[in-house]
Amino acid sequence: MTTTDFAPAPPTHSDAHAGAAALPLPGLHWRHLPAEQQPEWPDASAAARVQDRLALWPALTAPADVRRLGSALVDVRAGRAFLLQAGDCAEPTGPAAVHAVRAKHEVIGALAELLSERLDLPTVTVGRIAGQHAKPRSKPVEWYEGRALPVYRGDLVNGHAPDEASRTADPARMELAYSTSRAVMNELRLLAHASAGEQALRELNGGRGGSAYPVRTWDGSLRSVLRDYGQTVPGPEGWTRTGLWTSHEALVLDYEQPLVRRDPHTGQQYLLSTHFPWIGDRTRQVGGAHVAFLAGIANPVACKVGPGTREEDLLRVCARIDPHRTPGRLTLISRLGAGQVRDRLPALVRAVRGAGHDVAWLCDPMHGNTVTLGNGLKTRRVADVLTEITGFFEVLGRAGVWPGGVHLEIAGEEVTECLGPGGPSSEEQLTQAYRTLCDPRLSNAQAFHVIEAVADLLRHH
Repeated sequence: MTTTDFAPAPPTHSDAHAGAAALPLPGLHWRHLPAEQQPEWPDASAAARVQDRLALWPALTAPADVRRLGSALVDVRAGRAFLLQAGDCAEPTGPAAVHAVRAKHEVIGALAELLSERLDLPTVTVGRIAGQHAKPRSKPVEWYEGRALPVYRGDLVNGHAPDEASRTADPARMELAYSTSRAVMNELRLLAHASAGEQALRELNGGRGGSAYPVRTWDGSLRSVLRDYGQTVPGPEGWTRTGLWTSHEALVLDYEQPLVRRDPHTGQQYLLSTHFPWIGDRTRQVGGAHVAFLAGIANPVACKVGPGTREEDLLRVCARIDPHRTPGRLTLISRLGAGQVRDRLPALVRAVRGAGHDVAWLCDPMHGNTVTLGNGLKTRRVADVLTEITGFFEVLGRAGVWPGGVHLEIAGEEVTECLGPGGPSSEEQLTQAYRTLCDPRLSNAQAFHVIEAVADLLRHH
């Protein structure tokens, strides 16, 4: 597939609301800092031309929407809401990503509704979606049939097929990632409006004997639901999802920088490739380009916290990204592993709290629990996922801190990639439906099993 197979449409009037026009940006100092996990483009001039085009194309999100998510994250930090962040490990580019949107939207929404019904609390819903096209890797090469190949780094950078041509980094893939993300964003908006219409209809017909109502009542219901976009809302028939905020790892800075735009109303710079960017455990160096990049944008942002994180290093990252201790600005995502969460997390929570950073804490129980089997397949055990979540809740409970949410990799379909309840019970069964582009994801049944456990833990928190 080439960029012409899925090319971005020309800007239209309807795109105008999606962010300010690209303006000259002062925040390019990160280019002089070390940047981990960046592609080695064979043709630097071709990469520069792609960046120039990206800077002229419409933003994918809007500053006002990003600020609304920031307000929702304040509620998460304060214990007035819970955050569910879930989606693919690595999204494909092209039509396959768009075709999968409805199923992912449905599953994440159903998981959020389950949480809210059990807890009587809003669930803020964030997808690893509409941009999760690049992956950091632990090794630069992998071996395939006796040959060393560049490792797959996500469809934004290179291809998954195990051959030299596919694995060569291609800057044109950044354009395909953009156009895919734009199409996925559009699909998410359509699904959110459909959900809002269904909720409005339920409100019109619920408990009133089905009598007719003025149009203004419909309009008011619709506006009310859309105002609460990206979280569950209570209604006459229970909690209902209203949409899905987007998030991805802000990894390839050549792609992200052209999509930084200045909001003409506030003068602030926003990364408008997504609502909620994060940096990973491999790119959180306080003197590195990724931390500097996040420090220069006004989005709410997140940082992964792995087992090698020292308290003093985490505090330096917090001070760089969140110097004013702004509620909702910074989320820390713990990914310590089932065997280390109880040992490593308490000191980190104490240090951050003692420094006055008003952060939300999330648990990523996936990335610290990946194992590679003898046949080369990677998997995760649901038991380990639940052990880490339980340890996370125990640590935060003892510290008197609200456990803000969970960060899961889910497929949106019934795959066989993780071992345990709702999925394969033996290693031999993993190959039945092992479809991930990178790391193993929970099947739908496994995701519901995990969320049921999360709800039980929260009810006793």
